[in-house]
Amino acid sequence: MRGEARGYFLKEYGSWSVLIVSYITGLSVSRGFTWLELPLLLALALLINSKQAFTKWLRNREADGSGLIFIGQTAIAAVILVAVFGSDVSLLLPLLVFPAAYLLMSRLAGEHALLTEVLGFTLISLAAVLAKFLITGGVDVRLFVAVVFYFTAGVFKIRALLRKRISDRILTALYVLVAFIMYQGFHIPRIILLPLADNLVAAAFLYKVSLRTTGWIEVGKSVLFLALMIAFY
Repeated sequence: MRGEARGYFLKEYGSWSVLIVSYITGLSVSRGFTWLELPLLLALALLINSKQAFTKWLRNREADGSGLIFIGQTAIAAVILVAVFGSDVSLLLPLLVFPAAYLLMSRLAGEHALLTEVLGFTLISLAAVLAKFLITGGVDVRLFVAVVFYFTAGVFKIRALLRKRISDRILTALYVLVAFIMYQGFHIPRIILLPLADNLVAAAFLYKVSLRTTGWIEVGKSVLFLALMIAFY
């Protein structure tokens, strides 16, 4: 039984680190805190973790319980979110387009398709918006743009390093340019994108390091991103 339970724990540590950094970013730029942030983080963790059960459900539609576990985790998370936000939860309903799009793409294209992975990190980036919304009562679109274009850039870098295709290397560099343009358009200090210089280096030279080292590089970049957001956003 304990082994089966571990099988429903999401072991994508990159996703967990993005969730934590995104959440702390939202708290940091809001310059405030309320104890309700703790159950909110729990709800978001349940939603992220439910991907494991959802993936198992897609791969095996037999009665193994994965579908019920997915529904159960999302239902508990939804109850917590309603309790935390109260009547303000209606203001967040338009954001449901992101989880809906992610689940649809996972079903149609698979979990490792480029658009699915981008939507996945887009979904996790909403943690920053929700953390700030709980304190300020407003949906900060600029914050969402700042966080989502930073974290989704990593999808292109990792694909370029793994696949080593010239097309992926070009997309990696172009996406950094897109992120820069979006920051400029939303009047977000471009210095916050400084960690993405590593993406350009990776696209140009395809440096060879272990997967574990790549993960720690991304964690270090995320910490630098957080520090730059606190200093300049």
